[in-house]
Parts: sequence; C-alpha cells; structure tokens
Amino acid sequence: MTFIKTSNLSFKYKDDEPEVLKNISLEIKKGSYTVVLGHNGSGKSTLAKLLCGILQPTSGSVFVGDLLTSREENINKIRETCGMVFQNPDNQIVASVVEEDVAFAPENLGVEPKEIRKIVDSALKTVGMEDYALHSTYKLSGGQKQRVAIAGVLAMSPECII
Repeated sequence: MTFIKTSNLSFKYKDDEPEVLKNISLEIKKGSYTVVLGHNGSGKSTLAKLLCGILQPTSGSVFVGDLLTSREENINKIRETCGMVFQNPDNQIVASVVEEDVAFAPENLGVEPKEIRKIVDSALKTVGMEDYALHSTYKLSGGQKQRVAIAGVLAMSPECII
C-alpha cells in the first residue's frame, strides 16, 4: 500500500533560481524503509521537507495517504502523520531538560500526564537515552541531541518518520 506519493514534483526556493528538484515521482510503501542518497546540496533535505508539508512544491504533487500536502486544511493531519527529524537537532530541541523536550509534543496534543510519563520513558529507552532524562539538553553531544530529537518524534507516535 502506497503511503507517500509524489508526482512530477519540482521545487525552487526563488523564482529567479534554478530548480532544486525537478520532476521527481516516487512511491513509498507503508512500513518500508527508504533511503535518499546524494551529495551536499543535492536536495535531500528539501525533498524531506516537501514530503512532510513543511515546504510546498513549485509544481507537481505530494500525497501523504490520501492527503494532498498543498491543501492548507491537510497540513496539521500530515504533520501528525509524518514526524520529521531535522538535520540539525538544535533546530528541533525546544526544552532545556531532555525529558521535558520529549514530552513537549504529547503535552501539546493533550495527552494525560500519566500517559506522557510512559511515552517519554519508552521513547528515551528506544533511543538509548533513558539515563539522560534529567540532563540539560545544552550539555549533550551532537549525537545525543539527535537521539533526543528522534525520541521527541517517536513520542508523537507518527505513522512514519522522515
């Protein structure tokens, strides 16, 4: 079953600049692992942001399930469905304590506090950061911050992670 589908997807950041991505068509099946490889500046992060609805295509389409990313009314549902771990975790970490950062999304989704505790503990254990729950996010290494960012996305229980 196709979960994410692009059709003739193209993107450029400014009208007077060349396209970063041109006529990309792909299908990603639910439950699959997909790797996008390329040199620096080849458009990997841009593609990821398009797949999550963070950026909108210059032309073509992106569907997450049956939701078209270019329709404003679909964006919140798409962002609940697809969690994105950014290249630089400092752009994603919002709290000064690890467990508070991981709890941020469930708290904002209205999850009960007892359930949040379970979610946070599980997400931190999954990424091997359970011993750092009370540590300052500012004192973590880059790799540890990346794992906290992944835990934060896992805490949202998305259907896919990009």
